[in-house]
Amino acid sequence: MKKHQLSSWDLSEIKPDHLQKTFQEIETRTKHIEHWRPKLNAKISSKDFISLLAELEKLQIINSKVGVYAQLRFAEDSSDQEASALQSQVETFLTNISNRLLFFNLWFKQLPEKEASRLIKASGKYRYFLEKMYKSKPYILDEKEEKIVNIKDVSGVSALNSIYNILCSQFQFEFEGKKIGQEELLTAVRSHSPERREAAYRTLLEKYRSHKDLIGEVYRNIVNDWREENIRLRGYDSPIHVRNVGNDIPDKAVEALLKVCERNESLFQRFFELKRKKIGLKKMRRFDLYAPLQKKKEKEIPYHEGVTTVLETFHDFSPAFHREALNIITADHIHSKVQKNKDTGAFCCSVTSKLNPYVLLNYTGTLRDVSTLAHELGHGIHHNLARGQTEFTFHAPLPLAETASIFSEMVLSERLLKKYPDRAKELLFTKLDEIYASIIRQAGFVRFEMKAHKMLEDGKTIDEISKVYLQDLRKQLGPKVEIDDIYAYEWCYIPHIFHTPFYCYAYAFGNLLTLALYETYKEKGPAYADKIVEMLAKGGSQSPLEITKAVGADITSEKFWQGGFDVIAGMLKKVEDTR
Repeated sequence: MKKHQLSSWDLSEIKPDHLQKTFQEIETRTKHIEHWRPKLNAKISSKDFISLLAELEKLQIINSKVGVYAQLRFAEDSSDQEASALQSQVETFLTNISNRLLFFNLWFKQLPEKEASRLIKASGKYRYFLEKMYKSKPYILDEKEEKIVNIKDVSGVSALNSIYNILCSQFQFEFEGKKIGQEELLTAVRSHSPERREAAYRTLLEKYRSHKDLIGEVYRNIVNDWREENIRLRGYDSPIHVRNVGNDIPDKAVEALLKVCERNESLFQRFFELKRKKIGLKKMRRFDLYAPLQKKKEKEIPYHEGVTTVLETFHDFSPAFHREALNIITADHIHSKVQKNKDTGAFCCSVTSKLNPYVLLNYTGTLRDVSTLAHELGHGIHHNLARGQTEFTFHAPLPLAETASIFSEMVLSERLLKKYPDRAKELLFTKLDEIYASIIRQAGFVRFEMKAHKMLEDGKTIDEISKVYLQDLRKQLGPKVEIDDIYAYEWCYIPHIFHTPFYCYAYAFGNLLTLALYETYKEKGPAYADKIVEMLAKGGSQSPLEITKAVGADITSEKFWQGGFDVIAGMLKKVEDTR
């Protein structure tokens, strides 16, 4: 087997041979679609309607390739002025194209219900795409207004997010006598040394605190833009309602999820008190939350070993998981090495349904990095399994977008327990750390966002919303965890809060759903893996409500979400019994 090395990705599959020629091809196809405009009326034949959808889909493929290429170039190095200029040029061009084609969406949404239903019924594989589009009918503006909003977003909210990305990706931190990036610094918050953990967190959070005025102004304007467009102009009920409609998920489901998450915060307060005793601390501080059980430095896991472990895990779980992960790896679609000015964190970026997605990692050799590799490849597997769907429906809806990734982490955890038996106890603790971070913490972010949007509308300052964040964090972790005032600015380094408001409940949703699915998998055995694959292959071709019902889940029920926490309670009991 090839020994996988840390490397950058190969973008040749999506790199335009000549940018202006690609723009010209897009222009030609756009003009051809514009010729349909006079033919659009309530009596259009289903055959002509589907032909138009097919043309829109072909254009979507070309647009996506050039758009993602520019995005990934910038993600590699935010200080590269050519990459920054390319991203701006491409984004502006594609926004113009999008504006010229707005007429189709607006025409369809304004159809009488009877005629819309006729076309939806005859649309075959495009059905859910059209159903979801028609559901947003109450929130559309007229064509000129929609065009202005699109243009405004390029120089407005999109530009604000670019400023945030540039600022944060170029942060250099003075730590232990050298300058390092954020990803390297964050490895130290899991150090065996309490002093080093505190120093790492203070170094991180002081940097964000010192830039709070700029970051706060970026956030204030993102929030103002979200409110003025979506509440004032479009008529959504609330800031989070915008995300729920976009996700095609009932408000009731999100309310039930967040309520149950808040109710179960005490479960993790119990866990962190147990952990405090286990690692011998007099007082548990927020600095110590992710402290390892072992007292020595974690042994580095070479990248090739991490890749092999993940692939072996997928092979044992499902041939389909293994095949699709290997496809991504062998296509050289992973950027794994740490480098200056590269995007922090990790992501998986889809291009078209037929191409392997791209994965960005910052691999430093920790077990957590191996888990992140499994997580992001899980996203890629989800994408590849759904390649039979259309360009409009292969993307999983946000609430289900974390399902495959978290399931991949779960099956990896089982393998790591076997592969590293001497670290089994630590791995159990680490898993509960991760579950806290991906459920309780993420739900907390969303509740903070709900408050922050209202407070900023009421004219409150960034320091005032930061104070509320700190108060909520103290409530979440309970009286036995000491939380330094510096954590008031922790929210400033959570990119989803800026890039995709209210995204974070998808993590809690995905984790709790996956815990339920994983328990079923353990009960029913390997045959159930096929059910998981079947669910993932649906991509975004059905609503989250329909897809989850097919596996026996009622996402509007508090009882269902509590079932996920019952699984976590069982894990905690297992940890308590190993004391």
